[in-house]
Amino acid sequence: MQFNHFSIIDKPIAQQIIELAELGIIFDMELSAKQTLTTLLTTAPVEQTSLAVSQEQTLVDFLAADTSLTWDIFYGVGLQLLGFVANFEFQFSCAITFAQDLNLPMVELDSDASDTPTLIQAIYLLMNSRQKNGMTLIDHWVSEGLLAADNQYHFFNDKALATFDTQTLIREVIYVESPVDTQNRGTYDLIKVQIIRPQFDGDLPVVMTASPYHLGINEIANDTKLHEMTGSLAKKTPHLIELSDQPTAFPDYDRVEVPAAPDNQATEHFTHGWTYSLNDYFLSRGFASIYVASVGTRGSDGFQTSGDYQQIAGVTAVIDWLNGRTRAFTSRQKTHTITADWASGHVAMTGKSYLGTLAYGAATTGVAGLDVILAEAGITNWYDYYRENGLVRSPGGFPGEDLDVLAELTYSKNLDAADFVKHNASYQEQLADMTTQLDHESGDYNSYWHARNYLPNADKVTADILLVHGLQDFNVTTSHAFNFWHALPEHITKHAFLHQGSHVYMNNWQSIDFSETVNAYFTAKLLSRDLTLNLPAVIWQKNKVSQSFTGLASFGAQDIETMQLGYDEKLAQFDNQYPDAIFKQYSQNFHQFKADLFEGKANATCIDIHIPEKICLNGQIVLDLRLKLTDSKGILSAQVLDLGNKKRLTDVPTTLDLKTIDRGRNFMLDDLKELTLVDKPYQVVTKGFMNLQNRQKLTEINSVTPDEWTKVELRLQPTIYDFEANDTLRLLLYSTDFEHTIRDNRDVTYQLNLQKSRLYIPKES
Repeated sequence: MQFNHFSIIDKPIAQQIIELAELGIIFDMELSAKQTLTTLLTTAPVEQTSLAVSQEQTLVDFLAADTSLTWDIFYGVGLQLLGFVANFEFQFSCAITFAQDLNLPMVELDSDASDTPTLIQAIYLLMNSRQKNGMTLIDHWVSEGLLAADNQYHFFNDKALATFDTQTLIREVIYVESPVDTQNRGTYDLIKVQIIRPQFDGDLPVVMTASPYHLGINEIANDTKLHEMTGSLAKKTPHLIELSDQPTAFPDYDRVEVPAAPDNQATEHFTHGWTYSLNDYFLSRGFASIYVASVGTRGSDGFQTSGDYQQIAGVTAVIDWLNGRTRAFTSRQKTHTITADWASGHVAMTGKSYLGTLAYGAATTGVAGLDVILAEAGITNWYDYYRENGLVRSPGGFPGEDLDVLAELTYSKNLDAADFVKHNASYQEQLADMTTQLDHESGDYNSYWHARNYLPNADKVTADILLVHGLQDFNVTTSHAFNFWHALPEHITKHAFLHQGSHVYMNNWQSIDFSETVNAYFTAKLLSRDLTLNLPAVIWQKNKVSQSFTGLASFGAQDIETMQLGYDEKLAQFDNQYPDAIFKQYSQNFHQFKADLFEGKANATCIDIHIPEKICLNGQIVLDLRLKLTDSKGILSAQVLDLGNKKRLTDVPTTLDLKTIDRGRNFMLDDLKELTLVDKPYQVVTKGFMNLQNRQKLTEINSVTPDEWTKVELRLQPTIYDFEANDTLRLLLYSTDFEHTIRDNRDVTYQLNLQKSRLYIPKES
């Protein structure tokens, strides 16, 4: 086990003593180090009788004896306070070594443990350290009653503590007036908003999650809308694609004056609902939680516009309301208005996948009041979610899905029978128009997709950007984070957490103080305090190593390693067509196709490249290929593997312990998770796809001349990956991919001139 602490802020000892005193832990500098430890253990909620200092002596006996305190004794006791079991998980005689192996923050051990100031520094670090159960020691002690739940802010190491009473939370529903009318009804769409906030005599900051899922999803409609994957790749007419850049036009309607709600009180409330455990963590620390689903969802008005700036406006309208710039009502009937008189106007947005997507979109509007976003595995260009290089490409694990399918899933208004009666007919007309405009046949970029691309508006961002992405995420691919990272203006503060998981959250992992790091950031940004956190630009989880994170300067390196794919004139080739029985088998089970592909059993050119020296890939592998095919249209698919039986990290976290992380004084409990090492014969490093008719650039369609050599440049999904000396990189080049692409079984043969083909790896210097 190894801890990775990025949230601990270096403080001078004088400030440490002040912060400890504010917790009620008051040290007398005239006392000995041993007496100082006694002060800590008698003030904090510690059961001293359960602890020992050696195999022969209990803590109680040690404190009563005339024996000096040593670092062995201190860290032996400290490890027990962090939840480690003496005599089984560590030995007292090796307590310091065990603590060092855990990567605990420690003082210099060449100092004397009997020095009181140094011991106080060690105590301060210990209280900021992570316990085995995924909580810091200070958070555990606060949950156990070190501080009262007095609904006031308390801070330690520049992080808010869980001192807001979660048993007396206010839960209310209001309806924000958006600036859009997505069904042309002649009135502004109302957006249902669920608010959970602690009682506080003052202004609260907000942590907001925008999710079109949390009020319900329509899986039946989703499944019936899935597109057929089997068919022939479309033949395109060569041309240049022209884009019309049309800003979202908001209607200008007269607003009828409505009286204010009596005492400015909401009339609609709720009890249970989906919440994000990171938001729960902040709720107990004096941050209101807001959940908004935007247009076309249950309880709101409008059409599910799926990622465009009308949907984004339904989110930013809530930020406007929190800052007094737009109206909200106590009910859908709009009988009374209500203001956010409890809100400070400072907002952070959080969430994964579609939730992170809406955070990215909101940030690119530059809406005032949005101070920071934590966008986890979010989409920054919707074309790149359902398409790639002119090719219809299903997101990993969801073959046949397209944006209209997702619209059916998230148009939860239809789950209420009355809304179905009133609006389904017009919804189906708009959905049919969406299906036409997204052009599932050609896979080309067009004005419809351009309206759902946030990257051109990155220059409008004013919020700080914290992005999180899994380097094994082939659902929302890493290009979304990478492209946004590089599109941001230089003056914008940005940080990336890049882990080795797939499409997963990381806020409840054992090995990294992610929640505490975000706490330090949000506390500063939303409570108008100094940001003292010294955070690397990129926090990267190492592959092949358990529980190890490190800082990097950027996502994308400048140095390039060039690898030639072949050294003789022999041509490589692969076929597209499979026998009917195998084609049917792969179509029914794309996992079997992937297993056969990776093991060299599917139709593919398999190139194994020896890596003589350690190399850290950071960015996008580029394939420069010379190929020809026996047809006028074709798919190029590529995957890169790290080949060889080794211990490798799982891409989905394992549950280490159930309901062990306390999100705020017996409020919400979260599972403790971690990516774990398992034996694997290979690891997917990256992949990429292309319609060869779009090989020049995205907005240019070119013909493919059969049996004519063609230069093709394919950029694979960006990643960061350590190859060790003598590793084997396996490059797989093939056509149809049964998970991602159209399942095209035409009789086509591809040939590659490996001698004239290159692979370029951006690497850390």
